[in-house]
Amino acid sequence: MEAKEAAAVIDSMIKSLKESPGQFNIEVNVTGLLVNASKGSTGLIVSAVGGGPGSTTTGMNASISSPQIDISQKRGTDVMNSQMQLLIDSLSTLSNELKSTKPEKGKIKTILQSLKESWVPHLIINVLSIVLTNSVGI
Repeated sequence: MEAKEAAAVIDSMIKSLKESPGQFNIEVNVTGLLVNASKGSTGLIVSAVGGGPGSTTTGMNASISSPQIDISQKRGTDVMNSQMQLLIDSLSTLSNELKSTKPEKGKIKTILQSLKESWVPHLIINVLSIVLTNSVGI
């Protein structure tokens, strides 16, 4: 595979990400209260005192409401958009490097390694690895 053909594959990936940025399914779980204990210790003790027959006594109540989730969702959306843009920028740099007269293998390896150590789906990493190996011997 020629470097310019590899660049065309990467350009196609960029186009797909720009046209359909929501193509990845990201799941987020929200926990109202989470207590961790280590080495046999007790993480949390709650004692409810009081109340007689027919009364309701709550020792502890942990909840999360929609406004808190909305704030988290906005932050999550902002971070995801930022990460998606970083992915597109990295792919653009790879494409431009492959289109150059003498692609810098060290720069290409560094970008690929940083993507491997990130959230980027394995499908994208695997396609990039094959394309870069077959085009410039990375």
